[in-house]
Amino acid sequence: MKIEHSYRLFILSLMCQIGSLGFAQQIDTASVLTIKPYDPVLSDAFKIKESPTIQDTEKIIPELKYSFISKQVPVTFNVEPILPAKIKGEPLVKLYRGYAKLGFGTQSTPLAELYYNSGRSKDYAFGFHGKHLSSSGISTIDYSGYSDNHLSLFGKRFLKDFTILSKVNFDRNVVHYYGFPEQTKPIINSQKEIRQRLTKLGAEASLTRNYTDSSQFDYNFDIKYYNITDLYATEENHFELDGNIGKHYNNELYSLGTKVNYNNLNNTLNLGHNLVAGLIPQIKTSRKNWHFKAGVGLVINQMNTNSKFHFYPDVEFKYNVVDDILIPYVGATGGIISNTLNSFFYENPFINTNNLALVNTNQKYNLYAGIRGSLSKYLTFNTSFSRQQLESAPLYVKDYGSLLENQFTVFYDTIGMSQISGEMGYQKLEKLNLLMRADYYMYSTKNQTKAWHKPDLKVSLSGIYDLGDKIVVRCDLFFINKQYAQEFIWNTDALGTISKIEKVKELKGIFDANLGFEYRYTKKLSAFINFNNIGAVRYQKWQDYPTQRFHMLGGLTYSF
Repeated sequence: MKIEHSYRLFILSLMCQIGSLGFAQQIDTASVLTIKPYDPVLSDAFKIKESPTIQDTEKIIPELKYSFISKQVPVTFNVEPILPAKIKGEPLVKLYRGYAKLGFGTQSTPLAELYYNSGRSKDYAFGFHGKHLSSSGISTIDYSGYSDNHLSLFGKRFLKDFTILSKVNFDRNVVHYYGFPEQTKPIINSQKEIRQRLTKLGAEASLTRNYTDSSQFDYNFDIKYYNITDLYATEENHFELDGNIGKHYNNELYSLGTKVNYNNLNNTLNLGHNLVAGLIPQIKTSRKNWHFKAGVGLVINQMNTNSKFHFYPDVEFKYNVVDDILIPYVGATGGIISNTLNSFFYENPFINTNNLALVNTNQKYNLYAGIRGSLSKYLTFNTSFSRQQLESAPLYVKDYGSLLENQFTVFYDTIGMSQISGEMGYQKLEKLNLLMRADYYMYSTKNQTKAWHKPDLKVSLSGIYDLGDKIVVRCDLFFINKQYAQEFIWNTDALGTISKIEKVKELKGIFDANLGFEYRYTKKLSAFINFNNIGAVRYQKWQDYPTQRFHMLGGLTYSF
């Protein structure tokens, strides 16, 4: 191999020299000599494989077939219903079914009160309320005690479209006519001689539609009845019906109200019955900042066989100046005010029921204007001015025709009354609540010398302070300015003629302060004590009827 390689190199070298000689012969004068290092190069070698392969041109690929055995397996699927989305509210406060209150105070004053109600239910509600409060009265005045008793049962039925309410009441009130004139001091041998007891049995029912769609009619009806009897063969039967039906159309509410009052009083005067029936069509509309109401009152006032038709305005406009901060309002209204033995007795329990004449009051008009709003999120206010014209307005005067002159009767007169009122309230959560109100009155009478037992100024301040839901303090302060009462003196002239001369008696102003404390030992059990007329002020709310001076009452309350 080496010899063959050397031979090839020799031949190559020889050929190069021959070529160079031939080229050199063509160059005349110049010669080129090239010197380059030797660079041996070997060509690639390919090794022959020892294991030969055969290329098969006809390859056979087998075809595979797959088959599946179909078999149905039973599958069960339970569908779970999707509940509608709800907003989670606050947890319900635990309600107690019953509440009891027991107490005892000075001047032999027992107190007992009981409430019982059914629990939460979407279908019905029922309950019971009973109360007893009595006192031996003023220690320096014989037979000045009183007794108040109340029982009531109620039930509600909640239906899809209506709510039905029914209620039965029983009241028994006992008072004594202990208010004798200063110059008269009769000898009373038994409290039965000056005792009065009114027994009242009443029932009421109402039907209210559950307002769910503004495109449908909305309506409600109330029916009331009561019967009153006393120890002097006086009896009163009263029936009352109130109803209203209305419907929204666009931004307006169209409504029609109805009112019926029937009253029959049987006593020695036997003046018969009186009836008040009326319709009140009305339209209400509102926009973003203002509300307007327009209506009329069409009323028939019947006394026995005498009937009169009356027409009254019923309008009001209010404008929201600054987002419930300042709301001025103005309006005009009127109507018939039904006077009953029941209303007179609960205002003045020393009324002479046997010599009582009932005449309804005609409120010819009531013009009013005012401003209400809020000074902050805690402080609210309301101020107003009104002017009323009252025809057949009742005034309480002593019944000097009676033997002992210790009862009141009613005189009716036409009265013009102007009233300026102001009210301010402060409430900070459930911790502190204050309410102050002042009313100033100006009266003008047609026949009577004064507006008897009508004070020209009333001021009151009430407050509740809750200290950690453990100690609760209540305070009530009120002031009633002087008022006037009618009395007569007998005068004998030179000829021996006896005449009765009217005299105006001034009753001093009243200032009273009441304070109460409650200590809540647990959520169920608490103790309370109340102090009334702290200053032991001697005053008369009604002529010749002094009230109790300092009085204290304490006791316990329990929820179950």
